[in-house]
Formats: sequence, structure tokens, C-alpha cells
Amino acid sequence: MLADHHEYDVVVTVVTPTGITVHADGHDGFLDRTKHPSWWSDTPPAAVGDRMRAVVLDAGRTPPRFSALPTDIRTARSLRHTEPLERLCPPPAPRGRLDVEWAAVEEALGTALPADYKRLVRTYGGGLFGGTLWLLEPDCPEAMYDLVAQTAERAEILAELWEAGEEKPSELGEGDVRLVPWGYVEGAGHVLYWLVRPGVEPEEWTVILNEGRGPFWEAHPVPCSRFLLDVVAGTSPSFYFTDLDGIVAPEDRTRFTPTAQILGT
Repeated sequence: MLADHHEYDVVVTVVTPTGITVHADGHDGFLDRTKHPSWWSDTPPAAVGDRMRAVVLDAGRTPPRFSALPTDIRTARSLRHTEPLERLCPPPAPRGRLDVEWAAVEEALGTALPADYKRLVRTYGGGLFGGTLWLLEPDCPEAMYDLVAQTAERAEILAELWEAGEEKPSELGEGDVRLVPWGYVEGAGHVLYWLVRPGVEPEEWTVILNEGRGPFWEAHPVPCSRFLLDVVAGTSPSFYFTDLDGIVAPEDRTRFTPTAQILGT
């Protein structure tokens, strides 16, 4: 069975004015003509027998819909971690935040945000994963857990630390790079950031952790949803989550608690 957000090597079998029929993993699929790179660039038009990498946009349609656009493939790579996270750590009922004005949030931050983060906020809202990792959200009534407020606050805090002589992580020495926080580790005070590099798509940002009571940093080249999934599943390679079983009760490991419930708002 084909699965949404998963990539396949496909072979073109039919080309028509409306799109391209492909064969992938024993199944036929279809690319609308706008989902082939030739629609947007000087890439040669598709021809029967061509092989290419494509991602499933909608496995439930007949035939399933694919895309060979690099932007869709990058987005799918981040989204594919949210579904197993939702199975392992069920979202609240009612579900998270459907009222976020993302254009306004991104304008305030001065950058676009990853697709998987937006899906996490829509599905869960802000709150605590596994009794330890707090997902920041836009427009939270408590500034400590608000995405935009924390971006400004953490920039000031880090600027003061670096001015006082604390060493910057090596990743910040690569030109015009900035940090945007997305998570906070309750109790320990660790902050999780995206490493925002010019010209790098949000879906390809690195997650970088700054320990709460020291100068050390730890980088992980994965989307935030993958980092969360590994923490909840107990498979995180992070040094700061290796002893989670000794801190978090087993019944809390796969539990999500919304910010509104914790704060009573």
C-alpha cells in the first residue's frame, strides 16, 4: 500500500496534456502536470520510461496523487514523522489550534515556519509531551510558552551571554544564521531551537539544543517532529534525554498535556 508523505522511485507510463501516469511499488499513480518540475523550470517534459523520485500527496484518491516537485518532497520528509507521533502520543480532544494566523506569525518572526511544526500546533496546540518537552505555540497567554515572545526574549538572553564571553556554538559561525526557539524542557531549562540559515528551506532546518544550566549545545539535523517522536518513543540520541525513564513516570511518557489545561486558561 502507498502511504501519504512517503517517497518512491516511479516510472512514467503515460503522458497526457493533463498529467502523468506513473508506476510505483506495484501501484499506478498520477501527477498533475503542475506537479512535475518541467511546469516550473527548464527541466525537460516527462516522457514514457522516465524514472524519477516522487512523493505521495494523497494515497486515498483513485489513482493516488504524486508530486515530483522538490518543495513537496522536502515538506513530506518532515510531515511523515507527525503521524507516528500521533499514534504513539494521542492528541487532545478537541484537537489543538485551528485559529492561528500563520502569515501574521511568520511576519512577526521574519521567517517562514516548518510544515511539521504547523501541523503539530494544529493537532496538539502548545503543551507538554512526555512530561518534559514543552512545545511553544503562537499567541499563548503565558509569554514563557509563546513562540514569538520567546524568540525575542531568548535573542536578548543569548546576546547578553555572548557579550559576557560565553562561547557561541560553532553552527552560528556560518554567516547570517539565527535561532528561533520552538521547545522548552520543563525542569532542566534546556531550550530547543531551529537553526535558521539563509537559503535553507524550513523543512531542512537543524534542531539545536542549549542546555539550561550550562554553555553546551547539541545539534540534531532532523525536523522538530522527528525530535519529539524520538523523545516520546525513548529512542532519542540526545545526551539530555538518555535518562528520561528515571525522571518521567512510564504512564506520562506517551501523554500530551495542553498548555491551557496546565495553566487553567
